[in-house]
Amino acid sequence: MQYTAVMRSPIVVTGTPRSGKSVICRTVVLEKCYQWVREPLMIWNMDLGARKDDCRSALEATPDLKERIQNACAKLLESQNNRYIDDLSYHALRIPFLHAVFPEAKIIHVVRKPEHAIPEMLYGWTYRDSVGKAFVRRRKNIRLQGLPRLALRFAENYLSSRLRGSRKTWGPRVPDLEQFVSSHKSAEVAAFQWKNMVEIAMDDLAGIPQDNWIQVQFDALLEEPAVQGLRIGEFCGVDNPQMFAESVAKFIEPDFVFEKKVYPTETEWNAINPMIEQVRERIGFV
Repeated sequence: MQYTAVMRSPIVVTGTPRSGKSVICRTVVLEKCYQWVREPLMIWNMDLGARKDDCRSALEATPDLKERIQNACAKLLESQNNRYIDDLSYHALRIPFLHAVFPEAKIIHVVRKPEHAIPEMLYGWTYRDSVGKAFVRRRKNIRLQGLPRLALRFAENYLSSRLRGSRKTWGPRVPDLEQFVSSHKSAEVAAFQWKNMVEIAMDDLAGIPQDNWIQVQFDALLEEPAVQGLRIGEFCGVDNPQMFAESVAKFIEPDFVFEKKVYPTETEWNAINPMIEQVRERIGFV
């Protein structure tokens, strides 16, 4: 399948890990024409090479690479009538690259209160993954050219989680993450990752046309699902935004809970809060 009109306006839902991206995707696919492609990281890592962070610039989107990513995404669609939607956190570090590959892409940037997101991210940093579970989670997205790098990263995390009680890396690698991990506790690392991902995404979104993106507060979606559902439906171009909003209101559970959390201690929060204060205010959580 070649790059066709069906791929000319994909929906990309991004944000930090544990920001509520998957819930947003589940609301969008209430419209039958949308197909949720679950974290196709290997496609978006094409020609990434070895580096210390997961950022990508618009300059990296060469004509050849753009075509290969476009075609790879299109091939994942079960029908040419389907509309592509994915929920990669990594896109938050690659907005210029994403926009260069798919200039028509509609980007939903999801933000969540740090006191909710950071404990869930901390769980990710401290969870001891087994070899079997790690393979099952990633098997659909594994590509041969990326396998050595993926295997090395898993081996480092496997050993670190058992020797140090936390991983060497988890989720998207923000700039300077490796150095920060070496000298800070896991709770501060999770906060550092949250802060930098939100800042980078918001700075980069400001540099692309405003029609191409919206920012959704996940907490607002839980509190006002019909209002936020209407925003999302209108932005995505659903056939009947009002009916879509009503469906979202019925679907959303206001007491949505992700049970896998590790809460920072009071001392750790005292170290974290000054670090994230400006970003919290910037996204409207005061």
